[in-house]
Amino acid sequence: MSAPKAIIQMLVTGTRIIGRAFGDAYRQAAANSAAARAAAGNLKAAADGDRMTQASGITVDESQKILNIKSIDDKEELAKKFEHLFSANDPKQGGSLYLQAKVVRARERIEMHWAQERLAAEQPEQAEPPQKGESGDKAQ
Repeated sequence: MSAPKAIIQMLVTGTRIIGRAFGDAYRQAAANSAAARAAAGNLKAAADGDRMTQASGITVDESQKILNIKSIDDKEELAKKFEHLFSANDPKQGGSLYLQAKVVRARERIEMHWAQERLAAEQPEQAEPPQKGESGDKAQ
């Protein structure tokens, strides 16, 4: 086999290999993208049910796990755990700003939950709809 023919054959073979690799990589990227879109759609659907979760980006259960508290109604335990985790993750002492921010967001989300419960308790019960003839309209 002559040298030019061998070089051409190697180029053709190399091009085929690289073409297949790019094709496989493209298919994998498309599959990953579709999976990410599906996961984002599921997250959005779950968050749509709770405006506070959607606004904060964190659920009450996740906040409870981050702060390692047993009950979200125990304000004293929440305060102790928050102070400990916040100071333990202080970047000035070698901690992580990211983790410190997660701790703050977790506390804020639980406080949002408390505010939401307080508002719901303060709302007067919906009055029953007026019975027929009790609408308050004057008879003519």
